[in-house]
Amino acid sequence: MNRYVAGEGSHKIDPRAAAALMDALKDTDKDVRETAMAALVQMRDPRMFEPLVQALKDSNADVREHAAFGLGQLRDNRAIEPLTAAIKDQSASVREQVVFALGQLRAVGAIDALTLALKDSADDVREQAAFALSQIRDKRAVDPLISALKDSKPDVREQAAFALGQLRDVKAVDALVIALKDADADVREQAAFALGQIGDARAIDGLTAALKDASSQVRQQAAFALGQIR
Repeated sequence: MNRYVAGEGSHKIDPRAAAALMDALKDTDKDVRETAMAALVQMRDPRMFEPLVQALKDSNADVREHAAFGLGQLRDNRAIEPLTAAIKDQSASVREQVVFALGQLRAVGAIDALTLALKDSADDVREQAAFALSQIRDKRAVDPLISALKDSKPDVREQAAFALGQLRDVKAVDALVIALKDADADVREQAAFALGQIGDARAIDGLTAALKDASSQVRQQAAFALGQIR
């Protein structure tokens, strides 16, 4: 998944430049607003919080997307509420960036919104929601992530398996064992990895069978996972 690359932000920010850029966010031209927003995001200055929140409501989707990314970079928990509200944005790109930002914030308060995003109409949003939940590691996400193992898109299933491995909840073992037989090799490999992370003996039979998988990477991961079970 592509992500913006923010600037280092290590140089001292001249308040005059910041003020001018914040004023440019009111420009009538969307390209000017977007460029000003991108520059502000690179600054990573706490003073940008309110302008970024306001920009989440901009008429231009690119500006809203930059704003969501910027709020994630600021690591300010005040952003949880406005970002959660923006998780229903009409633009899939904005929704994806909102979900990414919530994951950056490790926002436990956003679990319900991220769970909803696991059912988004856009594949990338669902995949990003699974990744965000893996970053937050809240047990409430286990059941929704288990359901996501049945998603129509392999990338989403793979990310859901990874997330379940990060949560390390034994409740996910049975579903992950089933995922060892997924049609997609990357999903099977990630399921094996997750089972190794959880380390529950109920996975032994499934992982043993996976040692005969057509994919050498799946076989390798199954062997490693078996070594993690005590």
